[in-house]
Amino acid sequence: MVRGKSVMGLAGPALVKAGTGEEIEQEDLGGAAVQVDKQGLADLGVASEEEAFEAARRFLSYLPANARKPLPVIATNDPADRGDEALLDVVPASTRRAYDMRKVIAGIADKDSLFEIKPTFAGNLITTFARLGGRPVGFIANQPMRTGGILDANACEKGAHFIALCDAYGLPLVSLIDVPGFYIGSAAERTTLGRRSAKLIFEWGHASVPRVSVVIRKGFGLGYFAMNGGRAFDSDASFAWPSAQICAMSIEGAIDVAFRKEYMSAPDPQARRQEMIEETRAQTASIHAAEGLGVDDVIDPRTTRRRLIEIFEQTPPRREADHPPKYRSIAPI
Repeated sequence: MVRGKSVMGLAGPALVKAGTGEEIEQEDLGGAAVQVDKQGLADLGVASEEEAFEAARRFLSYLPANARKPLPVIATNDPADRGDEALLDVVPASTRRAYDMRKVIAGIADKDSLFEIKPTFAGNLITTFARLGGRPVGFIANQPMRTGGILDANACEKGAHFIALCDAYGLPLVSLIDVPGFYIGSAAERTTLGRRSAKLIFEWGHASVPRVSVVIRKGFGLGYFAMNGGRAFDSDASFAWPSAQICAMSIEGAIDVAFRKEYMSAPDPQARRQEMIEETRAQTASIHAAEGLGVDDVIDPRTTRRRLIEIFEQTPPRREADHPPKYRSIAPI
């Protein structure tokens, strides 16, 4: 949509006034600020018609002519074994500090190959086309810069749609995980997150394209599996960086739920609580995830690009269906 020019909606201002009595300007009713940024109905807002046409051309360049055609692989002079040194320092030592996941994606993908879908909607989840060794792929990644990368209703629907789009046209999927879990509380319940989050899991379960997950930092609770962590949906590979921590819930929350009585009875409750947190954190490091949480290998961040390219070169474009025959699927909507 062209900002300040494009309008989209079920009815225009005149019909709205006639039908409901509401008076509203068309930009406030269905302009890009509404339909792109708040609702996510349109994928991108641009400044001019020329940019809109260029965005459409670039969008289509990642897709085959139709779903039965092979992917449009292009030549690239970006070496498959390029290791970006910046990836070693991108994740802060403190789990409370944020970082930009876009820098991680840019360090892994072919140079200048990213094309983000819905960048201004549900910013806690990144969905972007990219290329690896010239092959178009889809990256879906938590964004710690926005609400810590937590999964809320809008992020789940955004991710579900992107998985379906990539799967429809045969683009392999890369999931970069730094998720503290799902948004919780009464506000989350009012967004019907319980139903809308299931759409994300539903689409992972239906996808037949190759997929690889990489745990960058946090992989907590059901959010870990909803981001295709471990063997959740039979990934072709599941990796973790040395900075990864994988457990059933946030460490602080786990200590408060399970051991509150114990640390409150200590001479210094807060000191004992912090000690228990550090003890538990040591048990959730990436090497322990490799032992019991479906991680195939703990990898040097600089080798992520090479490992992904190797896997997608070896895997078939589609996996054979292993589900019992059925008439149709029932979407959780």
